[in-house]
Amino acid sequence: MKNENLLQTLSFLALRMENSGTELIEAVAPGKLVRMDAARTDEPHRLVIRRKTSLADENHLAAENQSESKEFDIQEVVRGVEQLANYLEITSEQAILMPAAFDFSIQDKIFGWVNMSLFFGVKNMVMVPLKKEFDQLVADQYFVPAERRNASGYELNPIVMMALMEDNGFSSNELRDQDYDRYKFVKEVSDLIERRSDDEIRTSALFDKAGKLEKEHADLAFVQQIQKKNLTIQDRTLFYKICDNFVSGRGKTSIFITLHDIYERPCNRFSIAKELKDEKHILQEMRLIELLPANMFGDSFLTLTETGKRSFLEEDFDIFSDIPSRNKNFVYPDKIAEKTLFYDKELAKQLELFKENLLEEKFSELQKRLEAQSLSKGVAALFHGLPGTGKTETALQIARATGRAVFHVDISEAKSCWYGESQKLVKGIFTDYKKLCDEEKRKPILLFNEADALLSSRHNIHNTSGSSDVAQTENAIQNIILEEMEKLDGILIATTNLTDNLDSAFARRFLFKIQFGQPTAEAKHSIWKDKLPWLSDDDCRHLATRHDFSGGEIDNIVRKVVMEEVLHGTRPTLPEIEELCRHEKIGEGKSCSIGFRR
Repeated sequence: MKNENLLQTLSFLALRMENSGTELIEAVAPGKLVRMDAARTDEPHRLVIRRKTSLADENHLAAENQSESKEFDIQEVVRGVEQLANYLEITSEQAILMPAAFDFSIQDKIFGWVNMSLFFGVKNMVMVPLKKEFDQLVADQYFVPAERRNASGYELNPIVMMALMEDNGFSSNELRDQDYDRYKFVKEVSDLIERRSDDEIRTSALFDKAGKLEKEHADLAFVQQIQKKNLTIQDRTLFYKICDNFVSGRGKTSIFITLHDIYERPCNRFSIAKELKDEKHILQEMRLIELLPANMFGDSFLTLTETGKRSFLEEDFDIFSDIPSRNKNFVYPDKIAEKTLFYDKELAKQLELFKENLLEEKFSELQKRLEAQSLSKGVAALFHGLPGTGKTETALQIARATGRAVFHVDISEAKSCWYGESQKLVKGIFTDYKKLCDEEKRKPILLFNEADALLSSRHNIHNTSGSSDVAQTENAIQNIILEEMEKLDGILIATTNLTDNLDSAFARRFLFKIQFGQPTAEAKHSIWKDKLPWLSDDDCRHLATRHDFSGGEIDNIVRKVVMEEVLHGTRPTLPEIEELCRHEKIGEGKSCSIGFRR
């Protein structure tokens, strides 16, 4: 038969093979069925199998067999199936199923594996060996899921249907989704999990299908990367689900709901949930996923870490970097504005030593040597001194100069009004910092700004006036920080205005203790000149010697000078700047009496 008769051939096969039993299947695929003697459930056709040696013999025999029973030569069915297989670029075993799929599609019916057995009039168990052929046709997208509401099943791919109806040529490449990517892959895995949740498939079948899906799309870089890791198919399936939830708009994955959808047995759900909540799951140890704080209803959620996002999103990482966003207090060095700071010689010398040790090459060597001598590898510095002396800005400028990001901790956010939550928050800060150290090329700087409350002497609970619970919480927080500083594998800078009440245990753990005092006259002269370059050197020297301001206080005067320029359109004179200076320190301006004059 020629290709121009393809539709006629397909119709012939559909008519002959319906309710035909096992003979036709066995003729096309010998030995593929189970228990041939028990296969038949119906016998509408009486098949006569004849072996012929020539086309002439076939034509002669066809003319002779025009009897009431409508006998036909099974070899014609075999040739038709082979023609169909060649045209659609599939195996003969797979082509056996095509007439059934075509028949259902012509009737606008959806079908599944059970429908195939019913079509041939064969018990389902007899056809089990052909089940993998059905699954392969689904995998290769010859059969596609039917998009019908409240219906589950397959239909013939419209591309295949069109090729069979019009016979204009066919290539299996047409069935491949040219735009198939990692997003569609994880969506397919999620769909499989939905089917498991609806009890359409068992847990074992879910993992089996997920594994087959990986094989079908082994060309995806994402799949290749994940398969190289020491993960089971169960772990990979969970990771794919979390990836899909991340980009689907949900951002996070419920532990309870997801494990319930994946696993039939409660014992499996509970054991894995415990691993995840204890943060001991392999995906957490590999820094691919992380546990988010529990919500008010007690459920816990998972999301991708920075490492997980980069593994999954690849070149699209920047697009999704805010889902969920990295800690708002995490600042990359290129986002830190460059500023010129002025120090006295002694302070400049100490800061230069500290900064040079944070340069990547020096820092790596420093950590190796410290580790070799069984010393703590972390570097902690305490910047202490009066307010406005540039402690925080110095920390930021050092981060910028050394190419390190800053994890800026707001102490007020680390103290919760809920008893017991503060300890978790502080512990979480160090946990997050460790993750950032793993994820970033260079270890970031953990900056505790205005850390007075955390670094003060610990309370004697029995002698504390007021609430002993509060004192106990404060001590617990400090103990956590002391413990974390002891095993620090990064860089910590703490700034404080008060050192008189500094706990001795904290003092011992700071490698650098750098004091920021009021700037010298020379430094103040440089600051005035840098901030107001239009002033003469004499004017800057006059302001520097006359007023004992910190750098922060000089900044306040400069801001007021800018306001004067905006309001009046002219720069204030030196006497006018002097007047602004007189009101900077509380209590130094003119006092005005209020009341009645006697």
